[in-house]
Amino acid sequence: VICEGDELVVNFKNDVDGRMTNADGSTNTTTLHFHGIREKSRPWSDGVPFVTQCPIQPGDPTFHYGFNASEIDGAPPGTYWYHSHVGSQRTNGAYGALVIKERVPDASIVDDAANTLVLQEWYESSTNQIPVSILINGKGRVGEKKLFCEDDETLNYLKGKGGNCQYITNEDFPDSFSTNYAEFDVEKTTSYRFRIIGAISQNFPLQLSIEDHKFTAIAMDSLDIEPVPDLTNVWLAAGERYDIVVQTKTSVPEKAYKIKILGYADINHKLSPLCSIAWLKYPNQKIDYTYVTPYDCSGFDNSSDLSFSRTLNPVPNNYAEWEGSPGNGKIFIKDIKSTKNQPTINLDNLANLNTHYIEFIGDITFNNRRMKYPDVPFLLQNPENKTDRCGSKCDLRVGKTANHFPYLYTNCSDFPECPANAGSSEEEYCKCQHVIQQPWAPGYWAETVLINNNKDHTAAHPIHQHGGWYWVVGMGKYNKTINRKFIMDEDKKNLLNRTFAYAPAKDTLQIPQNGYAIIRTPLDNAGAWIFHCHINYHVEIGMAMVLQIGEQGGKHPLDGQDWCTGPLEQNTACKTPPPSPKGGPGFINWFFGMEPAHRCVKPGTKVTWLWVNKDHN
Repeated sequence: VICEGDELVVNFKNDVDGRMTNADGSTNTTTLHFHGIREKSRPWSDGVPFVTQCPIQPGDPTFHYGFNASEIDGAPPGTYWYHSHVGSQRTNGAYGALVIKERVPDASIVDDAANTLVLQEWYESSTNQIPVSILINGKGRVGEKKLFCEDDETLNYLKGKGGNCQYITNEDFPDSFSTNYAEFDVEKTTSYRFRIIGAISQNFPLQLSIEDHKFTAIAMDSLDIEPVPDLTNVWLAAGERYDIVVQTKTSVPEKAYKIKILGYADINHKLSPLCSIAWLKYPNQKIDYTYVTPYDCSGFDNSSDLSFSRTLNPVPNNYAEWEGSPGNGKIFIKDIKSTKNQPTINLDNLANLNTHYIEFIGDITFNNRRMKYPDVPFLLQNPENKTDRCGSKCDLRVGKTANHFPYLYTNCSDFPECPANAGSSEEEYCKCQHVIQQPWAPGYWAETVLINNNKDHTAAHPIHQHGGWYWVVGMGKYNKTINRKFIMDEDKKNLLNRTFAYAPAKDTLQIPQNGYAIIRTPLDNAGAWIFHCHINYHVEIGMAMVLQIGEQGGKHPLDGQDWCTGPLEQNTACKTPPPSPKGGPGFINWFFGMEPAHRCVKPGTKVTWLWVNKDHN
């Protein structure tokens, strides 16, 4: 917890031992990313390996992360979080809450950072990829039965399509528990702010409700929104945050209330549920410490009772719910307004410099491309090495209106395309360094249309942008199959509606299946910013690209295009190679005397063993 205006400095030292296993095949490298912080003055502190820095090795010098909790670094008061950006370390618990408090808080609301709920599904081990419990601030219990999936269904779950799992007896179910559920103490007739963080790993969105209480949402992804009152439920996907206000009761029963958390291994069909609770406790209420959530989560889903429930941010996978919102009690992001307007977002129809259309082709790619990371991080290349790049580069130009007022515009050209990997039904995508390069142009914006074609019932991918928020100016959903060409044709016909007034800001957004989202990003933060699906399996196999704002080491007609690289060395290759976009470890690091470690390798995959300690023979 820090306060508005504070300077945060984290002296980060890697002491991870040889027992740690990363999904990308590396043994014990790591980084630190502050999720939601713009890092406007220090893009080298964003914590993304092979994008803004090399992964930190054991024994490396201390890495100094940090930011200023103000507009200097684009970090206003709000709810953020931090996590490792290497392999499965986030899944394995390398994360935490980050709260920036206002210097002058709202006196009518109790805003105690202790009332923060960090939600994550929990896995028994790094080799068991189906969750068996849900953690709230690291606390939870396992049920008497647990979910089990066959290998094919586990892969479907990881791909975001949902796993058809069964319940099996939990041999580890104890006679008594040494762990308890999280507890939150409240007083009567008082307004409390609760901060909810979706530290979710895979495609496992979680729904929160509070027994016999309604609440009001006042912020999402750190920034204020017009209050959404009388809510009974709120859903969070991986990376999302919501702040809610709970007005407590004047009279209460003897037993404490349950804060209920519910998710599904197959969210598209609401199959294979998993649930947990925290306790909301008034003075003199009693907690039943013998309580364990039912393994089938009976009584946890109240969202189907349309006469009672109002649900914020439901997973956008139901066309009828989408079309009937918000009158049907389902409030999607398209129905939300920000408390602040962005005056330049569409100024004179000149503020948007260009529009890119990105389709999730093959369901885990951006425009049929998977990210192939460079040996030298994008941010640290000077001049830039564009040999293996795909995507586009938009050059800045100066024009004049009919009234002779100057304005900026761009001329965009594509990098050479790389061919798909023909001959393999599983590798019909291109592996390249996918970059969309924009100019640094404060006051101007770049627009992206994200298209989810819903191939084989894929996920409503939660797309996260580093380097700051984007503003959601349009969303839509169809009851038929769509693709990039269809959406581009619809846009040419002016059939994609855009609403600029008080558009909501997000840094992580679920894109509706058979639908699209139109987002606009301000071009005021020079650097190389990763843009990726926040489902861990998806980003690990390359569902990512880089939004580059500015250009390092080039000749520019306008000033300000370079960015700061801080104390980091430029043009130096990382000690370990970048991860493979094939979705499995294409290499395995090892060294003399390392602890036993397990690597899951797909049959038929070529594996290279790398000896990382050259001091031993």
